[in-house]
Amino acid sequence: MPLAKFESMLKRTMGLDIQSIGRPMLERALQERQGSCGVADLDAYWLLLQMSEQEQLQLIESVIVPETWFFRNREAFQEMVQLQQRWPRLISASQPLRILSLPCSTGEEPYSIAMALLDAGVPPQHFQIDAIDISPQSLHVARQAVYGKNSFRGEYLSFRDRYFALNEQGYALSETVRQQVRFAQSNLFAADLLAGQAPYDIIFCRNLLIYFDRATQHQAVTILIRRLAPEGLVFVGPAESALMMLHELTPIKAPMAFAFRQGAPKPEVARTAAPPLAAYVPQTQVRTPRAAVTRTAQARPAAGSAAQQQSPVSLTAAQLLADQGKLSEAAALCEQFIRQHGASAAAYYLMAVIHDAADRKQAAADCYRKALYLEPSHADAMTHLAALLQTMGDHAGAKLLQQRARRSTENNPS
Repeated sequence: MPLAKFESMLKRTMGLDIQSIGRPMLERALQERQGSCGVADLDAYWLLLQMSEQEQLQLIESVIVPETWFFRNREAFQEMVQLQQRWPRLISASQPLRILSLPCSTGEEPYSIAMALLDAGVPPQHFQIDAIDISPQSLHVARQAVYGKNSFRGEYLSFRDRYFALNEQGYALSETVRQQVRFAQSNLFAADLLAGQAPYDIIFCRNLLIYFDRATQHQAVTILIRRLAPEGLVFVGPAESALMMLHELTPIKAPMAFAFRQGAPKPEVARTAAPPLAAYVPQTQVRTPRAAVTRTAQARPAAGSAAQQQSPVSLTAAQLLADQGKLSEAAALCEQFIRQHGASAAAYYLMAVIHDAADRKQAAADCYRKALYLEPSHADAMTHLAALLQTMGDHAGAKLLQQRARRSTENNPS
């Protein structure tokens, strides 16, 4: 039986472009659900699907492979807490900060938002987070708020000691954080999405738009803008920033945060770093890649390092260009940086993210692999390359990388 009607149903219900996950994944999901339902063939399963909204959700569960962890892409959370300096009027008990996380998956993102604001000194009554996902199973995990080691990645895990208690099931999140988040099942294209709700000051919608075709992407961004307050911020994934530049949105000059706000550019207000974030965001680093030096750079004398610091070519400058949507210029600056300073995992990872954002999939994959050659335990490069391979149809390669990332996390828990 042709898959066209199943593809059409998934696009109608959740906006999914089947090309983003590949037809083999859909075929496997259909076979799995057909077997679980005990029906004879796909024709019989199609009839069941039309009669059961619950089975539609089960099929969606089968094609969705959520990949998330606490403080994923920390720069976004670092930028978010700067609201204290930029919009002090928004953070008060009478006018609490309104934040939306969509999709929220198993809860790591909205809970990270809450922890970041609490660490920054924002009183609990001064902000509220709405978290929405299409998956009942993911929402069940989020509401339970007990997580395994795979939800804690990277080097900055002190928040785990402050907000989690280890028990037999895993790491249980404190009630202080849990009470800040309200979960609900829906999706971005639901007709009654957030009906009656006021606009949001901050929206996190990261790594969702990449699963839509171009027309659906623009429809999705229009919906997000409609839900955004006049001075609000919207955060997207690295590969989605170029799309945002096609709408009435202005990029925020915050390297690797991938943040945009409504309205024409305004004069920047001087900002200061938020000291409470130091526990999990190093203030001297403003990027996702780890600050690993390469084998070439390690062999250089100290004097050479000082000369490098004085060089006008820097990865920070490339990151700023990328955040402004100047992807070709940013990639060229990364290449210039590598010519001057030698190969580094940080440079290749940044260049991979830039190629990813520009939809240069093969170039991005090549750069992710170079970053991993130089730093085999680079968790962000592994997970981003796995996601990219998934969209390119290399499901086996993606699965191997995901397993490798999990093993790396388990072997390096701190």
